[in-house]
Amino acid sequence: MKAAVFYGEQDIRIEEVEDPVPGPGEVLLQPCYCGICGTDLDAWNHGMYAGGVVMGHEFSAEVSDVGPGVTEWKKGDRVVANSIIPCKKCRFCHEGRYSLCDDLLMPGITMNGGFAELTVLPEDSLVLIPDSLSMKEAALTEPLSVVLHGFNLVHFKPGQTALILGAGTIGQFAAQVAHISGASFVAVSELNPFRRHLSKQLGAHHTMNPAESNISVDFEEQCGQPPDLVVECTGVPEAASETTSLVKKGGTILVLGLTEEPVEADFMTALLNELSLQFSYCGYAEFPTAVSLIATGMVTTRDIITKEIFLEDLIEKGIRELLDPDSDNVKILVKIRR
Repeated sequence: MKAAVFYGEQDIRIEEVEDPVPGPGEVLLQPCYCGICGTDLDAWNHGMYAGGVVMGHEFSAEVSDVGPGVTEWKKGDRVVANSIIPCKKCRFCHEGRYSLCDDLLMPGITMNGGFAELTVLPEDSLVLIPDSLSMKEAALTEPLSVVLHGFNLVHFKPGQTALILGAGTIGQFAAQVAHISGASFVAVSELNPFRRHLSKQLGAHHTMNPAESNISVDFEEQCGQPPDLVVECTGVPEAASETTSLVKKGGTILVLGLTEEPVEADFMTALLNELSLQFSYCGYAEFPTAVSLIATGMVTTRDIITKEIFLEDLIEKGIRELLDPDSDNVKILVKIRR
């Protein structure tokens, strides 16, 4: 079968590999659509995935076959694959904190994922896609689950205000989740004009270009006060370091953006203003809710999908284009089956 195999920094190869065979408790999947994630871009730049792994962790798929003992799934079922596989034995799993699992596996990162014509996953790592939801839109379940997990951690309340830094896929979802969570005002800061325009289309009350305006002043002029919540989605150290000066006294900073580089933090301001700083990693239990929100139209995915390519175009028309700061792309999906 054909698959995108990660070998290291700027070394991803589309090549033929052996077809996987499901073992006991496993399901053989035919991925349909798989999204290129910002983490994939970081792996391309910094080489942080397991060498030899088949990439892809944002995907929808169809069940092709099941291994011994599998009774919940059958051939033809449409599913999304959870992005983490916890051991369910360690103390974190017992506490329901699955993203902190001591023996965590991650499809597309530490084990084979969805940039392939076939892949195998445990039966309990799958979520059914309802008939009303397309395979294409369902492929965005994973990034939405990431945002939902973060908002659950900070206990965002109706009537509060939110400032979203960055309008990539995570930022677009963060703005929408803030909105459906009852935010009274949602603003998005983003350099790229296409992404700013999309945020406005998807319901943001206000957008701003951080290169042309003072974010703090701009937000207060529009809202009358600093934001209750600042959500850092850029993964850019400079943006992350500004968060303590943007949020209101007693406010909360939610970090969803992943950066490999150190970030300077103004602990004096954070201490004096009694700020809460919450880091958030992966979603897990949020997958069913994410599927439901997309299926019912409460969260929009269609407009976030800006391009569709094939597996052999992953690098040139996918990764390289998303690394271009002037690109008019948000989420590029790889169509696995022609």
